[in-house]
Amino acid sequence: MALISGFLAIIITLGYLAVIYAFRASFRELRSATWWFAMGFAILAGAIILRAMYWDVGMPLLRLWYPETAVQWSDATRGRAINIVFSLMKMAAFLCALKCRKELIPPEERHLWPWWKAWMHPKAIKLLPWYR
Repeated sequence: MALISGFLAIIITLGYLAVIYAFRASFRELRSATWWFAMGFAILAGAIILRAMYWDVGMPLLRLWYPETAVQWSDATRGRAINIVFSLMKMAAFLCALKCRKELIPPEERHLWPWWKAWMHPKAIKLLPWYR
């Protein structure tokens, strides 16, 4: 099972790296909606990549080759406490997404919608297009 998980983690890593590379042109315009979107996606993809490589590749190999070190490392990080790092990266990603949403608000309204409220714009949203 660890072999399958590790193999899938490597494939996922390569896929996410390809997508991040594909969006490289979006990093040219600093602080635009496109930049915030690409940055948020890159951070989120980075968290997913690092988590998969840590849990599905790194730890199984550490347990296989250096079992004593794996136990010491697990004790030092209190097991799953390392996930705090990945969670903080995910929080940074949704901050970027909210800033992206703020940049998508029309300029004349933008000052009324700080990044922490931008997800509520516009107030009267219709989720289903056939309901008007």
